[in-house]
Amino acid sequence: MERFHAALERWRERLAALPLCGWEPLADRLTFHGGQWIIGPASPYWPHQLDDLAIRSDWAPPLCLWGMGDPAALVSCDEPVAVVGSRDINDYGRFVARNVGLQAARHGHLVVSGGAKGADAAAHWGALAAREERKDSDDPDYAGRTVAVFAGGVERRGPSCNFRLFDAMLTAGGALVSEMPPGTIPEARRFLLRNRIIAAMAGVVVVAQARHRSGALNTATWAAEMNRTLVAAPGDIDEPYNTGCNRLVHDGKAVLLASATDIGDICHAEHTPYLSVTPCAAAVDEDNRFDTGHADTDRTDGVTPNDSDIADPLQSMMMTAIRALRRRDTVCTADTLLAELRSRHPGKVISVAGAQQALTALETSGRIAVDADGTIAIAGATRARPMPEDHLSVRHPL
Repeated sequence: MERFHAALERWRERLAALPLCGWEPLADRLTFHGGQWIIGPASPYWPHQLDDLAIRSDWAPPLCLWGMGDPAALVSCDEPVAVVGSRDINDYGRFVARNVGLQAARHGHLVVSGGAKGADAAAHWGALAAREERKDSDDPDYAGRTVAVFAGGVERRGPSCNFRLFDAMLTAGGALVSEMPPGTIPEARRFLLRNRIIAAMAGVVVVAQARHRSGALNTATWAAEMNRTLVAAPGDIDEPYNTGCNRLVHDGKAVLLASATDIGDICHAEHTPYLSVTPCAAAVDEDNRFDTGHADTDRTDGVTPNDSDIADPLQSMMMTAIRALRRRDTVCTADTLLAELRSRHPGKVISVAGAQQALTALETSGRIAVDADGTIAIAGATRARPMPEDHLSVRHPL
């Protein structure tokens, strides 16, 4: 009881320092002056895989997530691929982490990792490389996104050697997230808590390289507890860098990663990311305020940022498919749209009735227009015109 009362007194002191005189100062504090967004389980962007953290009484899913970037990236894939490993990986470990991230993003999967140097950074760079490959293609949104999870407040992200990486992730439509509010210091114990979020968000966890006492093994333990597919890259038995991964395979806790350049056997079917908003929709204005309500008339696809409130996954997939058909100058009808959806999402069962219902909902909400001849177009869209090379850039508070 003495310890309890001492802790209670400390909490009272902290409470007195909060700006509770009005909601505006409190909101300003909790969003880092408007530079971060907050989502909870009721948000359409909430990754519900996190709910698995409630399967045991001594665990708990996060109450909310703070973040920067595009929140739609969090739900862009049904079974994201997490890539973890040691900070001091060698060239072999870096090759594995980068190529797993590259191949996963090439197939439309979301890549999840931490924000540390080493395996985390290599995986994110690989995912960004996949998006860069498709930058000039007819469907640049096909590549998967990448998300970094931090142990402290997002504004305290680090290390500094990865600042260029974090900038690139935000520009490419990825996200930086944390369960900790702004101002939280990334203490050592919080990294272990952070690992449970990485494992819970993923459907597949790949350990690229790990020593005997690597923090990546903690993530692997969380993954095994939640029945995630755990994969480990084998290595030379006389190298301490590979001891952790070799032990996971030896003990039967992880499947052996047979190839870093062909991961089709450990991932679900290739697909287009399920995105209801684009990176431009997650822009931050000059006052560093997160903004999703203003119209962007310079968009080449005619879609305004208010598409961000599409909660139905099939409707979101349809909007992306309609834009892709339009970029290829293909006439969009119900038949061509359904064929495009089935081509993009071979693992999804899309019925004609379900597609027709989603089309009707989109037309009723004013997002699309259907002509008398059955041609489908985005409402208010104009013919694409040349844009400057940096028209896909994202402004964000840094």
